[in-house]
Amino acid sequence: MRAAAKSRLLVVGDVMLDQFLWGRVKRISPEAPVPVVEFETESFMPGGASNVARNLTAMNAGAEVFGLVGKDDSAKKIRALLKQDGVGSGGLMAETGRITTRKSRVIAHQQQVVRIDRETKSTADARATRRLLAAVEKEIDGARAIIVGDYSKGVVTQELLTGLRELCL
Repeated sequence: MRAAAKSRLLVVGDVMLDQFLWGRVKRISPEAPVPVVEFETESFMPGGASNVARNLTAMNAGAEVFGLVGKDDSAKKIRALLKQDGVGSGGLMAETGRITTRKSRVIAHQQQVVRIDRETKSTADARATRRLLAAVEKEIDGARAIIVGDYSKGVVTQELLTGLRELCL
């Protein structure tokens, strides 16, 4: 871990937004045998590869995250959270037709009740992969390592891995 401190690290992969909806259950729905969660509060944090970058920054490493997001509020929220945490987000590329992955967890009485996933799992097209590689190439000088975060959301492809390997040689 000491090697990570004061280092510049690039994190490439599946970026997502984690949402937590907190509440209490006081009754069962009359419509179906499911709990009714009375909303109290919500919180957000970077997820997937963006959480890896956030954690590295918390360990005093300089981190920049690279990945694909949608043109949506979830992407804006991720960028704001990363900025707040001191994580570089210039490598986040908005891709038409892709929504930003969001994992919404409903929690009642400290127990997760359900998780709702909003995501695009389709493989990134060649153009998007080239854009990501070009962005990484601009930032690779002085980087100590490239970390790949693959959460099976379509960003990490063989073409991306091959391109990253070539950039490192």
